[in-house]
Amino acid sequence: MRCDPIPASGVRRGRVRKAQNHSSNSVSEIRPARILSFSGIVLALLSAGLARADDDVVVRGSDVQGFTSRANVDDARREVTDAASLVEALPGVHVRRSGGDDSFSTISVRGSGSNQVAIYLAGVPLSGGADPSLDLSSLPVWPGARARVYRSFAPAALGPGSLGGTLVLDPPRPAGPAKTEVWGAVGSFGSRRLRAADDRPFAWGDDGPAHIVTSLTASRSDDDFSYYDERSGGFIPLTNAGHTAVHGLVSVVRPVAWTRSAMGSVRLTTMAQARRSHLPGTRSAPTPDEQLDSSRLISVLELTGPLGQGAWSARAWGRRDDVTLRSSADVFTLALTHTEDALVAAGGSLGWRGRPTKTLTVDARIDASGERFAPGTYLGPPQASPASRVSTGLGADAVFRASDAWSFAASGRTDFQQDGATTESKSEARPTGHLGTELSSGPVVASAHGGALARPPSFVERFGTRGTFLGDPALRSESAWTSDAGVRVSAGRGHARLSSELVGFGTWATDLITFVPVGAFGRPKATNIGAARLFGVELALDLVVYMFDLHVSYTGLATANESACAATSGPCERPPLPLRPEHDVVGDLGIALGPARIRYGVDAMSGMRGDLAGDLRVPPRVVQSAGVRLDVPHVRGLRLSFDLRNLFDVRTATYGGAFGSVREPIGDSVQYPLPGRSFLFTARWVSPN
Repeated sequence: MRCDPIPASGVRRGRVRKAQNHSSNSVSEIRPARILSFSGIVLALLSAGLARADDDVVVRGSDVQGFTSRANVDDARREVTDAASLVEALPGVHVRRSGGDDSFSTISVRGSGSNQVAIYLAGVPLSGGADPSLDLSSLPVWPGARARVYRSFAPAALGPGSLGGTLVLDPPRPAGPAKTEVWGAVGSFGSRRLRAADDRPFAWGDDGPAHIVTSLTASRSDDDFSYYDERSGGFIPLTNAGHTAVHGLVSVVRPVAWTRSAMGSVRLTTMAQARRSHLPGTRSAPTPDEQLDSSRLISVLELTGPLGQGAWSARAWGRRDDVTLRSSADVFTLALTHTEDALVAAGGSLGWRGRPTKTLTVDARIDASGERFAPGTYLGPPQASPASRVSTGLGADAVFRASDAWSFAASGRTDFQQDGATTESKSEARPTGHLGTELSSGPVVASAHGGALARPPSFVERFGTRGTFLGDPALRSESAWTSDAGVRVSAGRGHARLSSELVGFGTWATDLITFVPVGAFGRPKATNIGAARLFGVELALDLVVYMFDLHVSYTGLATANESACAATSGPCERPPLPLRPEHDVVGDLGIALGPARIRYGVDAMSGMRGDLAGDLRVPPRVVQSAGVRLDVPHVRGLRLSFDLRNLFDVRTATYGGAFGSVREPIGDSVQYPLPGRSFLFTARWVSPN
């Protein structure tokens, strides 16, 4: 038995369509406040024209607990190559890449640091004490992959929260008749990709048909490209950037009769992956022979069954990550030349979800987990110390429907944690929680939320690692107060459909953890730096008019490091936080011509700083793309597509330096250039049911 959350109240007349939350981007120097005002006028005019429809209304799920963005590989406007490209077009999300599609990539939500975003796969936490910043390029994307990004507050019953949003990747959902899907691609930089999945029912006992889903994902590339070097005044090759990866996933679900009248289910999901990544290094410090081998094994068992006015669920999981880093020896530095590290984690949870009354939905869960970082043999720096973390938590979410149009939500969670290392140990308790409300009127829904968030220091921040990062066992947990409010419009009239969202948010953080260079070698040391504030606006627009469709996502940010002062005399100017773009836009315009669809896209970013003082400006960039898809006539289930990225081969940008204009390669940070024009040809086939 499965208890789904109560959907948002909407217009009940006419035909209802489920709307997805898509997004996109383009550069603008307009202030976020002006964007907010202009966008509000646009949304009001569009909703006034479309809300009069009696025949076609779009209704979305509720955001009473927090604003959530969703992405589905089947509905993506552009071809998806990894987990980073699956979510990078969502509002509030910024993906930072250190190179091409398969390079090290991290996610930032509403200006958070990558170490402040929690990541879950099939209910298993992938980020934690030993790996706070997960490489999104290492995560597989299988046919039918779905992702959710909780931009403000995640459900307390999901697990330990974070300071900067939560990314959830859902495993394939087995259901329905047998189905097989195959997706293959070839492209620039030696790229070869394959995704295949099979879902089919089979007989298992007398309780009903079971389902088994199997998925295989493989990819490889050399990812070598040329970039502009300002010292030589020309383009030079970036090498040693390739990768090879393979992932396998199996999920088995079968119904179970716990009693004669109580039916439940058992689900076992196992994923294994192996990856070899070549690490090119930075422009100023290339590493032409550095190599990282990694493997990951995840297994999770889930049991469900009815209980009272809802359903109980139990989950047990285990995870093991192994990493081997190899590099050339350098006796004159503290550079790491070889290490073999392992991370072992396990946990479980027990919860209940249901409706004690017709107007109240409750989801409560208790969970516990443990993880241990086990370093292997180190060559180069001093040997790293083992570290461990034991956590328990209790969380509950409640949604109360005061009327068909008005809902309230409350969420609370307490986490208890014990960290240990060879020389130091620390324990603490962290309460977090938030309140939310949602009011609907026809196709317009307004939501608001506010509460407290927190994140504990990781092993790297607290104990250091690999002789490169210096830890501080006395680090305090990061904490923040955050609030947001927004309006959503979902409407349709005739051949026109609109789904849009406009949100404003603010975060006031204390004891932020950052790495500050210290000592003769300038090695980074984890430090609590005090206070920071982040304000922003998000706009998501999904508009379809006859054969045309427009999808836009914009995020505007204004940040300040309140513990620093950029002025030596006069009023103090607070520098912006590094690696947070002020403007981030993704946009796609498409036209459907029979079985074909043609797309033009824009990705733009500006206003990013590369250092704590705010003096180093990352050049703005505007990158355009185009693509075409064709559902092949008379061949059921076959789709072909061709995408051109960075259409005009933009590889440099100009910005004002201390002594005049400076030409720099484009990138998400100064030292990591992005590639130029590339293509991807794909073929997808889905077996007829």
